[in-house]
Parts: sequence; C-alpha cells; structure tokens
Amino acid sequence: MSLWTSTIVCLLLFQSVQAQVQPASDESRPVSAESPRRLEFTKRDWDLTSAYSDVFKILSSQNSCSSFYGGSRTATTVLNGFVTRVKSQPLAPEVSFQMAGQPRLIRDPATGALYRLFDEAMVNINGSFYLRRADPMVRFPSDVGSFSPGSRAARVLILLHELGHLIQDENGDWLLPDDGFDGRQSKANTLRIQQVCRKELDALN
Repeated sequence: MSLWTSTIVCLLLFQSVQAQVQPASDESRPVSAESPRRLEFTKRDWDLTSAYSDVFKILSSQNSCSSFYGGSRTATTVLNGFVTRVKSQPLAPEVSFQMAGQPRLIRDPATGALYRLFDEAMVNINGSFYLRRADPMVRFPSDVGSFSPGSRAARVLILLHELGHLIQDENGDWLLPDDGFDGRQSKANTLRIQQVCRKELDALN
C-alpha cells in the first residue's frame, strides 16, 4: 500500500524569488571547507530529532546517497538549515510533509552550491512520519516507498525526499522536481531517493 505520502511543495510567490540569491553566511568571515557539525536540539520531539540524526549520519559519510546531494558538505549544510524550520502539525492524512511560502535562494560560499529554504516546513503529526499502521486493511497511514509508516527508514526517507527539493544540480534543476499536488510525481520522487539511498535505508531496519 503506497499512496501520496511524501511532499506537497507549495510554490507561493515563487516567480519573484529567482532574482535574489543570498549567501549562506557573512562573506566577510573566512569560508571553511569543513562539513558542519550535527545540531543539538532541546525541546524537540524524539521522532524528528532521531530521524534528523540518522539523516545527518548518512549524509556526512561518503556514499552514493550523499553524492546524490552534491557531497557531504553541501548535503549537511542544507539539512541543518532545513531541519531547524520543521514544525509538527496536523495536515491532510495522505500528506506526510508540506513546504510552503516564498522560498529563499542561498549560495553556499564554500562549495558554490545553490539551494532554497521555504518559509514553512511542516511534518504531519497524523501521517506516515509518526504513525504506524496496525491494521493492513486500513488505508492510512500509507507506506513510504517500500517502508512501513512510522518506521525508522520511513522517517529518514521522508526527510531525504524533502532535501531533494531544496538543492540544485549542475544544470540548474532541483534534484527532485516539485511534487505540487501530483501524487504520482511525489511517489516517483520517493522511489528515486529510495533507489539512490537504498543501502543506507536498509541498514536502519
């Protein structure tokens, strides 16, 4: 059972954002090529914090998964900027995650990578990130790729899916095309990340 459980990216006012690109940090400061450190959170829910830690560990290592995101330095930089915005709240049951608002384009001065961060990043407290499905005949929460809802791998896959919407590739396209309100596109994006990061995801279960 696999339905639209990954992302809605709402591109409100997106057309106006292309003109402004902001540096990731004050350019007067020395630029370090070192990857950022894992963030420590207080007063954050355990599920989200542990999923972030798993994703950070995967992306801070040299593997096919981190390479897809442009390497460890870029991947962990964007992950840290993204995860601090994430809030848990109720959304439609078929949606696991939603990003909305006007995105801000940022260039990482150490790598030259271009990425975006949305005003809002919301994980559904009633969706596949948090909830498990006790009855296989029940429609929701749905699987995330081939992983059971509420599982460690499902949570990591959801966050990796979101990260794919935030980073540009060498051709100027986002690593994952926007889901919009297209469930088939969202599922295809999830399966693409699952394929690229399969070894690391399987190791979590």
